[in-house]
Amino acid sequence: MPVQFQEMWHGGKPITPERALVIVVLWQAASDLQKFRFAKARRQQRLYMEAYKWVASDDRSWPYSFVNLCEALKLSPEYLRAGMLDGRLAAKKTEGASVPMEELAA
Repeated sequence: MPVQFQEMWHGGKPITPERALVIVVLWQAASDLQKFRFAKARRQQRLYMEAYKWVASDDRSWPYSFVNLCEALKLSPEYLRAGMLDGRLAAKKTEGASVPMEELAA
């Protein structure tokens, strides 16, 4: 990312390791939901179901729950959940394409 956009994306502050971890956890869940939606292998099916249950849960009792991570990034859990669990989005996504991680950090 060009230096001139650093302030726009991060408010002039570098991403903290904690914030980066939050982004990566959400990113991994989104990736598992897209990649393994129609998986045939048990391990991949398990990864899909774990990600699905985590995203669908409204549990706030542990720090890395989906809702808590969304709120830490000032994202609407309901909006993000709807997008992540909507299978049509995964079907439209072309293989190898991805959303820049910076979009989640904004």
